[in-house]
Amino acid sequence: MSKTKIVAEKGAQNVVISREFNSPRELVFNTYTDPTTVPEWWGPKRYKTTVDRMDVKKGGIWRFIHRDVEGNEYAFNGVYHEVNSPERIINTFEVEGYPEFIGLVTINLEKMPGGKTKFIENTVYQSVEGRDGMIKAGMSEGAIELLDRLEELLDSIQNV
Repeated sequence: MSKTKIVAEKGAQNVVISREFNSPRELVFNTYTDPTTVPEWWGPKRYKTTVDRMDVKKGGIWRFIHRDVEGNEYAFNGVYHEVNSPERIINTFEVEGYPEFIGLVTINLEKMPGGKTKFIENTVYQSVEGRDGMIKAGMSEGAIELLDRLEELLDSIQNV
C-alpha cells in the first residue's frame, strides 16, 4: 500500500495529495526547491527530467522537461506565487500543450514530532473536467512515484 494519500472528491476541482516523510521539514523544503536535486525525483523513472528554469522566489518561473527513451519531450511550467521557507510554496502548474491542465498548487510542509514532515499538496484546477483529465492521464500514479522517489532521495541524503 502506498504511503501517499490522494483525495479527489467527485465534482470538486481540486486534488489533495499528502504523505509523511521521515525527514525534517527544512531538508524536505530544500530538496524540493533545489534545481540540482529535482532531476533525481521529479516524475516517473522512465523519463529523464531536466530543469530548464527554476527561480524559487515570488514571481519566479520554473520549467521542467521529461524526455523518454525515444526522445519525445513533455514539458511543465509555472510561476511561484509564494515561497515561505520551510513551510509553504504556492505555484501554478501547467502541462505545456494542454491548457485544460492548469492548476494552482499549494504545498504545506508541517513539522511533526520525531523530525518528520507532513507534505500536503492541494491543487485546484480550472474545472472539474480539467482535474478529471489530469487523473485520467495518470496524475495519481505519477504523484505516487514522484513522492516515492523524493523519499528515497531524502533517506539517502540523511544516511550519508
